[in-house]
Amino acid sequence: MNVRLNKDLRKKYGIRSFPVSTGDVVSIKKGPKKGEGGKVLDVDHTALIVLVDGITVSKADGKQKEYYVQPSMLEITRLDVSHRGRLEKLKAKAALRDIVVEEEPEPIEETKETPTQEGEAEASADSNEESDEKAASEEVAEENSEEVENDNKQD
Repeated sequence: MNVRLNKDLRKKYGIRSFPVSTGDVVSIKKGPKKGEGGKVLDVDHTALIVLVDGITVSKADGKQKEYYVQPSMLEITRLDVSHRGRLEKLKAKAALRDIVVEEEPEPIEETKETPTQEGEAEASADSNEESDEKAASEEVAEENSEEVENDNKQD
């Protein structure tokens, strides 16, 4: 089931339509749900309908029911090329119009830098030194308070 591509994808790939698949992001261009959109959850090839995430209709008893959309009412806004063979098919279709399609780089997730084991050892050594200093200062404070109490008792 081919679904038309939006203008940006048409320019990029040089094709007008492409088969819809789960994982694609679509928007509805016709019908009562016009303007809504979401990720494709299911494609029923026998009934020629598409299930889009977040598109529901209210039943008489108040429950929500999924709303299937005909592919002619949809427009693909983002292609999911992670499926096996899908990128090759897209390249082959674009090559018919002499357009070269390059793979898009995967978005790099920023990872939080973790200290190395040496850094962790240094950090734990620093915290141990600090705790030793606190303990020593507390002992001195206790000794001073004991001396003050002894002086008070002697008076």
